[in-house]
Amino acid sequence: MSAYSLTDSPSIVLRQPHPLPDWNGVGRETLVNVLRRRHEQHPEKTALIEGKRSLTYAELWEQIRYQQRMLRRAGVVPGQVVAICSPNSLDMSTLFLAVMALKAVPFVVNYRIEVLGDLSQLNVVWFAVPRTSIAIRKQLASEPYMEQHPFDARFDLFRNTCPTRTTADDTALLVTSSGSSGNAKVVQLTNSGTLFNIRANVQALNLSPDDVTAIALPMGYSYGLVGQFLSHLYVGATILLLDPMFFLHQMVWLFGRHRVTTLFLVPPMVRQLNYLHDRKLLPADFSTLRFVAVGGNRIETTAIRKAMQVFGCPVIKTYGLAEAGPRVATHPVYHSADPDVESVGLPNRGVRVQIVSDEGEELLPGKIGTVRIHSPSVMMGYFNAPACPSHRPHATIMTKDVGYLDSQGRLFVLGRKGDQFQAGERTYWFREVENVLYAHFAFLKVALRHQESQIHIAAIAMKDYPVQETDVHERLREAFGPSCNRLFVFTLMRTNTLLNEK
Repeated sequence: MSAYSLTDSPSIVLRQPHPLPDWNGVGRETLVNVLRRRHEQHPEKTALIEGKRSLTYAELWEQIRYQQRMLRRAGVVPGQVVAICSPNSLDMSTLFLAVMALKAVPFVVNYRIEVLGDLSQLNVVWFAVPRTSIAIRKQLASEPYMEQHPFDARFDLFRNTCPTRTTADDTALLVTSSGSSGNAKVVQLTNSGTLFNIRANVQALNLSPDDVTAIALPMGYSYGLVGQFLSHLYVGATILLLDPMFFLHQMVWLFGRHRVTTLFLVPPMVRQLNYLHDRKLLPADFSTLRFVAVGGNRIETTAIRKAMQVFGCPVIKTYGLAEAGPRVATHPVYHSADPDVESVGLPNRGVRVQIVSDEGEELLPGKIGTVRIHSPSVMMGYFNAPACPSHRPHATIMTKDVGYLDSQGRLFVLGRKGDQFQAGERTYWFREVENVLYAHFAFLKVALRHQESQIHIAAIAMKDYPVQETDVHERLREAFGPSCNRLFVFTLMRTNTLLNEK
């Protein structure tokens, strides 16, 4: 039986907020020291689970101290960047925290390393690679500027001998901003800013030590790392690390066994799970879930309503970007009839969102403009792009998102600048095309882009999903008129793997 009925009152699901420390008293304390002090309160509680392996919080810090000594012995010093080229795992998690404990700067890279461009120019001194990652090890070993050093039973270290620069004093960690083109940008987040963002996120989601979260999102991106992993670690929750390759299979038996209470997804994962549920291929027990959080990109209302039926719990829409630390706004959707379901919610505590004109003037509620974010967790700057403008905590980020605030301060995002096109006498947003396609077809992901005078639409579907391109064009004609025959170019791709990136 589900723990949440779509007709229940939200008060049945919500717990009383847990008291939070003084947010303005962060000072110069480091994230890792705050975590250590908080975990001393419950040393025997299970911290991390991966397969048949697990660590209590006491064992976690014992492993962190051991790896910290090994890092120091290998020559890693404070301020140097250590890229951890590993999928989500128990060993990657402890090494990440050990790097922080040494006051070096961890940088999780659990995606294709090629997106980082020329590694010799990346300013990363060390690359930690699992001994099982043969392809990455061969790639790094083939570079003349890399020196290989054994580290422990599970990792080797590769040292970049090219000249590198150090990070700013308060840099806690690096994350990747999932840019839309070119090489990925590497974002510097501070200790004070990241602590602020975690505490605001903990309050917005009402996380507690009683929670058990299942992680399948790549922790190389800020949503999985800060929004889920570090936020649950901060409250002393239990973290279940899942293998994305076997996530769908693991859900069936792990969720009930470990009584998972929170799950974080990106929109393609939600659509994929909705599709599998419709085909009766998702016999997992979701009865212990308190909520499912969705972020990383826009999600359509039809997918949210379906997910509430699949999981039997509220869906929490989240909004943010790596450059902002990352979490910005939160909207818990308790009922499928929520009249404001299109909103990404109210700003998190301590965050201010404005809508501004092209001239930078703040606009009144209901007026459409560019989203500007004020937050103490704003990045220090782009680590691999020093020519880009730097930022400091308490500064602002001018996004490329276009939207408006309602009279209650809730944020509605319409799209990104340039995400519009003309059909007949009307101007449409890309999201209107997405809404049509998601409403009529079980696509996992739809992406639109301008190319010359046409709009190219790329869609991804499961391999066994029956769909004809003629049906797609027919739906587009119904929605946007006969002129779209020449306007839209449609391409369909198919997959059987988990889409755990936005």
